[in-house]
Amino acid sequence: MKKYLVAVAVSGTCIAAAHAQTNVTIYGIINPSVTYTDTVAAPNATNPRATGSRLSLDTAVLQGSRIGFKGSEDLGNGLKAVFTLESGFNADTGVLAQGGLIFGRTAIVGLSDASAGTVLLGRQKDYIDDLASYNGALDFGSMVNNIHALNLDRTQGSRINNSIRYNSPKLNGFTLSGLYGFGEQAGSAPSGQSLGFGGKYENGPLSVGSAYFQSKLAANGSVTGSSDAGFAVGALGGHAGDTSLKTFLIGASYQAGPTRLYGSFSQVKQPLAAASGTVMPTTFSATSGAAFAFGGINNSKVSLLDLGVTYAVTPTTLLLANVVTTRSTFISAADGKATQVTLGIDYFLSKRTDVYLFYANTRASNMYSPGLYVAPGASNSQNVVTTGIRHKF
Repeated sequence: MKKYLVAVAVSGTCIAAAHAQTNVTIYGIINPSVTYTDTVAAPNATNPRATGSRLSLDTAVLQGSRIGFKGSEDLGNGLKAVFTLESGFNADTGVLAQGGLIFGRTAIVGLSDASAGTVLLGRQKDYIDDLASYNGALDFGSMVNNIHALNLDRTQGSRINNSIRYNSPKLNGFTLSGLYGFGEQAGSAPSGQSLGFGGKYENGPLSVGSAYFQSKLAANGSVTGSSDAGFAVGALGGHAGDTSLKTFLIGASYQAGPTRLYGSFSQVKQPLAAASGTVMPTTFSATSGAAFAFGGINNSKVSLLDLGVTYAVTPTTLLLANVVTTRSTFISAADGKATQVTLGIDYFLSKRTDVYLFYANTRASNMYSPGLYVAPGASNSQNVVTTGIRHKF
């Protein structure tokens, strides 16, 4: 009995010592909202481009609902082991997001040193997502996802599987980052791979940064490479190792008292648009099929300008405004344009809970309107009003 008690005491001491060097945090966000959309595609047998209004309970307006686990272990001499596991879910239905993956938002482990930087391995985002304060994604979340070329410019944070990322320590205000996603195709290292890098400079109220990302087709000629997203429909006609997407973003933000000003320019290039040899239509019409849309078979480039302002009326009340204007290059056809204006008010009941009311209008010409959440059918414009609550824990 005494030996048993001694063993338990020793075991408890070891566990206590381990816990003294390791910390784990459980955190999450729940963010449902009620949304009214005035024009939504509602096709029927006699009118395949018909529209109607819709009232819905949605999820992930400001931020995607999630539950996560993160922690670190002190390994001595300034070195730490770090990890993050994050699972996304839809607050309106409870089902898993990110295609049903258990840890679809993030699954990484790595080593961090204050003077040498951090190396992370697993499923993670590229550096464009780190520059969210330069575009409307920080204030309006998924409200600006579709107008950002259906997130082909990655401002809403797409993930890269099988990736390794390095983040430098901050030095004189500068930080740098690089990422490589393994395609894991035997005999062809470029097939399915992803590559990204970027950096920013921060000095008091000013922050300036830029990032680049590209992805390539997998060996099977499909888009099932290391990146979650980023291809034109026509890219399916390319070959293994062909670059299917190139995108970059440059932007800045400036805090002047209660006012934050921000802006970014991003560009998406899809080198394999129309690579399948499809005869391209030369004029936009309701029967153009997969053409004349963001990421369509003839959409070779999209340029995007995102400008916004946030004003703190009080420490708990924010007024928000954002405009995104885009120009799409379509092969052998006139350029298409799409613009979205988004306005909102965000009121914080506490540090962890806020309620919001947003309005947005999107309008397109010479191309299909992407809509706010769903396409507006035959209409070239759409209005959306949404109100919701976000709770962090």
